[in-house]
Amino acid sequence: MPIDARSVSRFLTLAITLAGCASTPAAPPQAPTSEPTAAKTPAPEAKAAEPTAASQEAKPTSEEPDPRADGLRKASRPPADLITGPNLVYVFNFKESEVGQAAKARCSEQSDDPGALGACLAKARGKVPVELIRFIKEPSGQLWWVTYNRYKGNLLKWHRVQFQPGNETADRITLNLLGEDKGIAPMARVPHHLEIELPNDYSIVVKDSEFGAMMYDAKIGTMEVD
Repeated sequence: MPIDARSVSRFLTLAITLAGCASTPAAPPQAPTSEPTAAKTPAPEAKAAEPTAASQEAKPTSEEPDPRADGLRKASRPPADLITGPNLVYVFNFKESEVGQAAKARCSEQSDDPGALGACLAKARGKVPVELIRFIKEPSGQLWWVTYNRYKGNLLKWHRVQFQPGNETADRITLNLLGEDKGIAPMARVPHHLEIELPNDYSIVVKDSEFGAMMYDAKIGTMEVD
């Protein structure tokens, strides 16, 4: 049978229409936007936490602070060299010593009158037989601890004892006392040691078994070498 071209055309149109109905409809196109789509960037790596003030304070330091950094001590000279300086005299500071502070407290309790207070302090000061001290280094190399006291208007060498330097740190030194007291008022029993503290370059503190901590102020004087 001969095939009619019109029938073939109608058959192809029907087949295409059925195929289109059976397929999934395509998603509708999105509406255009005026804002550009931001490109995704990888999240930055977490930074190490900044050290806080507390953590910095807790962090140990490699160097300890120098206790002489206040400008009062000079690190250039050890105590043994400092106290034996030429023409160096240490004058007793009664007011800043333990014996003077104790006397002030006692005298203040006895009277509020300035005159009476002054007389009481002068009497207490007179009981301490020392005006000044020296640590003398003789040309021969011998070292002497000499104390001076005023007697009848004259300044006399009260105690005079030879010594050798002992244990020493930046601000302390121990003097090892040797032999007898050769002063005019010799001690019946010379102590074995004399402890000296140097709070700064301009004063010393001598530990005394009777009067406690005794403060002395450094002065430059002209006194003969023993």
